[in-house]
Amino acid sequence: MKTEPFPVVELFDSIDGEGKRTGYMAIFVRFAGCNLRCSYCDTAYAWTAADAREQLTEEELLARIHAYPWKRITLTGGEPMLQPIEHLCRVLGSEGYDINIETNGAVPLFDVRPQGLFYTMDIKSPSSGEREKMHMENLKKLNADDVVKFVVGTEADLLDMEKILKAYPIPAQIYVSPVFGKIKPAQLVEFVRKHGLADVCVQVQLHKVIWDPERRGV
Repeated sequence: MKTEPFPVVELFDSIDGEGKRTGYMAIFVRFAGCNLRCSYCDTAYAWTAADAREQLTEEELLARIHAYPWKRITLTGGEPMLQPIEHLCRVLGSEGYDINIETNGAVPLFDVRPQGLFYTMDIKSPSSGEREKMHMENLKKLNADDVVKFVVGTEADLLDMEKILKAYPIPAQIYVSPVFGKIKPAQLVEFVRKHGLADVCVQVQLHKVIWDPERRGV
């Protein structure tokens, strides 16, 4: 069990804006601190521990989570896998929560998966500037409940995605989404069609369509 407080940037409820739970209500916990500096990052306000707006013990964090009626929760950041969240996840799993960990793919995943947990794991595209930091061994720990996400900003990123899909067996669900404002979603659709990528799901960040793209806490 974690004894020091968790550095929390924000805690709120909203719809899931992307991935396999898109459109469903969920609780979001955003932790401070990330080991990457992606060129297109839209949560740079959570890069360092100093960005935390509050420090919560595990007991306090669970109490805040329990105040919401939803049983879906997303742990994000920053990079949540830099936090000692395993015990927290095991508690939430025992309470019947459906837990999504949004991870950047550059930190090892749990050796033993807590109950009720699935990963939404990035494989960083070349335009992110962080491709070489990917921990590709994580792919061996994924299963059909998990999601692998490619965020692309260029045609070169799309070609790289295709290369990765051919080079690695990926048991997880595969999603591709555009860097907001850098590439048109229609270009992703055309690429998937042209290259016969039947297992790739094209998505956009729904929360950026519904609300102002810069709005936080949604």
